[in-house]
Amino acid sequence: MRKLFLIVLLGISVLTAAAADVPKGWTTDISAAFKRAKAEKKEVLVLFTGSDWCGWCIRLKKDVLDKKEFKNLAFSRFVPVYFDFPHRKKISPEQMKLQQTWQDKLNISGYPSTVILDSSGNVLRKVGTYMPLKDYLKAIYPEYSEKNVKNNKR
Repeated sequence: MRKLFLIVLLGISVLTAAAADVPKGWTTDISAAFKRAKAEKKEVLVLFTGSDWCGWCIRLKKDVLDKKEFKNLAFSRFVPVYFDFPHRKKISPEQMKLQQTWQDKLNISGYPSTVILDSSGNVLRKVGTYMPLKDYLKAIYPEYSEKNVKNNKR
């Protein structure tokens, strides 16, 4: 019994450590993202990143993803999905397989890459590179304007 308890505790700590690397408000569960997007009438934003080795990905996080203006748009308009392909951090084999499946399905060949999907999984837009904040916001949401984001309009 004690051995089982230790195994469960170890499993929980590994999952918690992996989940800690996912930015707040993002998910790695794309199936749940599609369900939520359907219920909330939103689109799904899928980010493919190499968070601990890709220079452009690190810059995108600092210059775009961590900014309040991005977060306002991302969380009001999209259900954000975070697919990370790190070199030093651990990802469960199941999660890595899921991410690779979607990477292949969406024909992702470089990082960072962002794909906007409708709630049924159809591709609406793709952004396959780093861009400064305003350009990135316009690329993921063509109707973007600072007024729309500030007023939380669609």
